[in-house]
Formats: sequence, structure tokens, C-alpha cells
Amino acid sequence: MKRIIYNFIVSSLLVINVSCKKKFDLPPAQQAPAVSSYIKIDSIRKCYVKYYLQSTPPLSQWYKFRGDVNLECTVTADETSGNIYKTVYVEDATGALQVKLVNSGGLYVGDKIRINLNGVILNDYGDMVQLDSVDIEKRVVKLSSGNPVTPTLVTLNQLLAFDVNGHTPFQSRLVKINLAEFTAGSKNKPFADAVGKYSIDRMMIDPTTSISVAVRSSGYCNFANNLTPCGVGTMTLIAGQYNADLQFTIRNFSEVKLASAGCPIVMADFDGSNIFIGGWINYNVTGTVNWVGGTYSGRNYAEISNYINSANQPCETWFISPSINLTAAPNPRFSFESAYSYSGPTLEVYVSTNYSSGNPNSATWVNLNPTLSGGSFNWVNSGNISLNPYKSANTRIAFKYTGTAVAGSRWEIDDVAVFGE
Repeated sequence: MKRIIYNFIVSSLLVINVSCKKKFDLPPAQQAPAVSSYIKIDSIRKCYVKYYLQSTPPLSQWYKFRGDVNLECTVTADETSGNIYKTVYVEDATGALQVKLVNSGGLYVGDKIRINLNGVILNDYGDMVQLDSVDIEKRVVKLSSGNPVTPTLVTLNQLLAFDVNGHTPFQSRLVKINLAEFTAGSKNKPFADAVGKYSIDRMMIDPTTSISVAVRSSGYCNFANNLTPCGVGTMTLIAGQYNADLQFTIRNFSEVKLASAGCPIVMADFDGSNIFIGGWINYNVTGTVNWVGGTYSGRNYAEISNYINSANQPCETWFISPSINLTAAPNPRFSFESAYSYSGPTLEVYVSTNYSSGNPNSATWVNLNPTLSGGSFNWVNSGNISLNPYKSANTRIAFKYTGTAVAGSRWEIDDVAVFGE
């Protein structure tokens, strides 16, 4: 009798144990979000404009979708490279959007998805319109995978044609730039800080128009240590913006298809506090006004102003490059960026092949008449200036600043580069 009772108890415990284990291994099936009506991306953007720009909602009151309205779209950029985090970009036939996720992972380029927007927030970050805090498990159904994703071919001029609401018409779109190059100061440098995990902006330029746009990369991306190529080519990117500035995001390093050749022979980006590293010279022909290092909004440069102690100081001050050997350069060229403000004599830029030291007026200089900033501290690229007529073993570039007792200006220069081809 005791054996029978014992066997019964053991059998009961085994049944209970097995039953519990089955429940633990088989959680309830996930319910798909409800489907009742659909909306397109252009209509979502119109909702944003009507709510945030054409009315005055309380600052803390975000727009929230109500009811089972759905968006069908295709993922065009995902988190695979580490350059995008808790975010995907999506498109439909009417436009594109940034989608901020509650959790990372699960969606990939080419996934066609349905997002149930019930309770989802519509807002922006730095004028970048977005669906915010989307829960993939509760709000998203994957309809298919491996769908083709084709970038839109555009120019920087088209991207910069902001609409009346201050948005680029290609915001969040996957775009392709057919003629792209990094600016001189951004060539041959890491895309981001892989050690400190800091994001860095590298400037991309259209070599035909000198329009430049920031390419921002995360310190967590898998290409942070890669050096920016020096040549010209194509780039496929996500077109974004931060406030009034256009900004690009690379989704995959393999889509940066620039030539590797064309790095500068001489490069001065003045990123350190000492602007004379590399052999640059400050020479005062008259007065005591000097070129110094400056910084603003994260950018470092060389600058000069004759407005000192609440008065304009008369001066003639030269900022002269080290000697550059261009005898073997097949097609040397020179470029730089400048910013300027306040009234006064313009900056002059010269080249010489016979300056050695001392007073620059003892040598022969040719005015290069480059494109300069028009004022208001707007940075302007000089474009490429040919140095073919000045190929020598001792070619030098100089920036001449002149100030008077009644007039003065502040000039800033950056990314001074001489190329051999």
C-alpha cells in the first residue's frame, strides 16, 4: 500500500512538472496589430505641418495617432553598420520618414512592413520629422523581405531647395550623389572617433559648384576608423537635416565609392592651438596685428582682425605657407575656405616661387584672385586654383591682410590645401 501511494505522488509531481515546463517554453502567440485604414507618408507629413506649424499646440503636447490607421512602407536603411541606432528609414511612393524604435534590431533594408500607428507619436528632432517610440513587437508586422531599394539620384542643389516649412524635399530619402568629393580638410581622416565613440562631421563637396554638406558618422559605426577617400566618385546616403543645415548619413561604407588618389601634398586645417605647425610664418610688415588661432561652434581656423582694444589698428600682416616642392606635380592646384565680417579691406591671396624669408615685399608675388567669403561669417570654398604656372621647388602661398585706423575686418581661413594632381 505504501508503494502504491509513493508511486502516485511521484507520478503526480512529474505531470505537474511537465505541464509547467510546457507553459514556460510556449508563450502566447503575438497578436498582429489591428488593420482598419491606411495612410501614406505624404499625408503623415501634412499632419505634422498642420499640427506643429499651422497651429500653436502646447510645447509638451505631441501629436499622437488615434485609431487603427496603418502605414505600409519599405525599409531603406537599418542599424547593421552601427551608424544608425534604434532607428530605421522607410519610404513609400509618396515620401520618406525616419522611424525611431523602442528597441534596437529586427528590421532590415528591403523589408516591407506595416506599422500600426495607434498611439504612435509624430514629432521632430532638429526639424527632422519622425515617428517616435515605435514598438516593433506591438506595432509592426513584416509583410515580406528582400524587396529592391533604389536610391533617388539628386544633386546638392536639389537637396538644398528647402520648402516653405524649412525642410529639404528629400528629407529621410535614400539618395545617390553622382559627383561627390570630401573637402580638403576632410580628406584622409577617420570618419569618426572610434576610441572616444564621438560622432564627427566630414564635409562633402560638389567639385563643380563648391557646395558642401556635412556627412555625420557615429563613433560606434563599423567604419569609424576608415579614412575618408581623397578622390571623386559617387555616394549613396540618407538625406537628413539638423535645423537649417542639410546633413547626410552613410548606411553602409561600401556605398562610399570615391577614388583613393588625390590626397593633399600640403594640408593646413589649423585643428590645434598652434597655427604655425608645419612651417607657417606670420610676418608684420607694419603694425603688430597677428594671425592667431580661432574656434567657433566646433570649428578651428586661423584668423586675423585689426580691431583691438576698441580701436582699428593700421597694419600689413602676411601669413605665409612653408616651401612646397611642385616640380614633379603633374597638375598642381590650391584651395581653401574663408569666412569674413565687418567692413574693411579685402583679404589678398598670393603665390611666389622666389620667397625665402624676411619681408615678403622683397620677393615676387602674383595675386591669385580667389573666390572669397561675402561676409556675415559665411564659409565659402575658393574652388580649385591652378598652380601650373608656379611649379617650382620653392612654391609658397600667402594671405595678406591690411587694416587702417578707420576701417577693419575679421578674416578666418581654414582647410588650406595644395594638391599635386
